[in-house]
Amino acid sequence: MNIANNTVLITGGGSGIGLSLARAFSRHHNTVIVCGRNPAKLEAVHKQNPDVVTFVCDIANEGEQDNLINALQQKYPQLNMLVNNAGIQHNYDFTDGKDHRGLIDEETNINFVAPMRLVDRLLPTFMRMQVAAIVNISSALGVVPKQSAPIYCATKAAIHNFSKALRYQLEKTPVKVFEVIPTLVGTEMASGRTKNKISPDSLAGEVLRAIERDKFEIPIGKTRMLFLLNRFAPAMAERITRDV
Repeated sequence: MNIANNTVLITGGGSGIGLSLARAFSRHHNTVIVCGRNPAKLEAVHKQNPDVVTFVCDIANEGEQDNLINALQQKYPQLNMLVNNAGIQHNYDFTDGKDHRGLIDEETNINFVAPMRLVDRLLPTFMRMQVAAIVNISSALGVVPKQSAPIYCATKAAIHNFSKALRYQLEKTPVKVFEVIPTLVGTEMASGRTKNKISPDSLAGEVLRAIERDKFEIPIGKTRMLFLLNRFAPAMAERITRDV
């Protein structure tokens, strides 16, 4: 796929992976739109990157997502790429006797339900384009989970399988489905962990190169090694990720 002259929407684009992807796509002469929940972060993004368009939007809020879609359809009818990047991770123990329903709902809505709704809303437009793409950010933890974040790992496993099934459905259409599968990335989510992190900028570079080659599953960092280990020595792979 040509990585230039597209119109790209990136969710969770105020920092981390989303911001690095926004800058990378912008450097390749794309129209880049980012959305996020934090107005201050988005204002800083626009000041530092004037070519990047920003929208304040909590994609898990159905009304705010509706407003975003309506604005995009009016101002950017040429939109042809969606990067489902927004995500959160809560670490908690189901055996601690607390009520986790609020955390469960927030995590599943942001990490899985909202991206699926965005795909559903944007696909009719994408199907009319000569070429379009959906890029889902999953995680190696969706295949080999860690103990402290069971809901996060489950949502990323869901994104992984959704990406595959959607790719099957769309294989005869103009819409390509990519999945980015990182291990540990140096973002706010990984703060406090000092080892084996890949930078968001390095990730963004790998992603754009893979999209240009139509590589639909994009393992980042040590994901390939972890998946090979999980195939041939799953107990060892589980020991590596269980307590990260």
